Amino acid sequence: MINKFTLSRAQNVRYVKQQLETLISNNLALSRYEDDDPLKSVAEQNFRQAYDFILNNPDVENDYKCLLYLHEILMKNLNSDVKSELNETQIEELNQMINQPTRANLEIAIDVMLYILDKRLFADGDVRAALLFANKFMVDNGCGILTVSKDKRDVFREKLKEYKENKDYDIKNWIYMYCVKGPKLDY
Repeated sequence: MINKFTLSRAQNVRYVKQQLETLISNNLALSRYEDDDPLKSVAEQNFRQAYDFILNNPDVENDYKCLLYLHEILMKNLNSDVKSELNETQIEELNQMINQPTRANLEIAIDVMLYILDKRLFADGDVRAALLFANKFMVDNGCGILTVSKDKRDVFREKLKEYKENKDYDIKNWIYMYCVKGPKLDY
């Protein structure tokens, strides 16, 4: 799998800022927040803070501490059961996935997202934490952004279910085709 976009971090940040409202709307829909949900505004604010962290902290290493911090931001005032640590095996597995010099950064981001979703590292908020952590990695490496549009969320959930049940890696290609976004650049 090759990177779909090769951007500078500044170009990637600019693109995310331009698309921020759509990204947050997609994230809320994927997280199953309906318009009448009293917690939707809290979740929306949390997504804004998480994207702010991603865009403004290029020096924060993409590691388990970053994942835990993003999860904490995303679950603030939504759930009191915020996990504050991973076990040694989970930390090592995550580090191995992130540090694969022979793989494209986009593929690493997708693999890390699927790992988090498959292992259910958190009592709640796995999807949002996995997606935003993958996006931190992608923005830092100029790969565009991962987002599941509202019209694709049911297909994504079905493919994720198939992946968890059968280790059907077709989801990686589907994510690559439909969920990786970036700017159209004039060269």
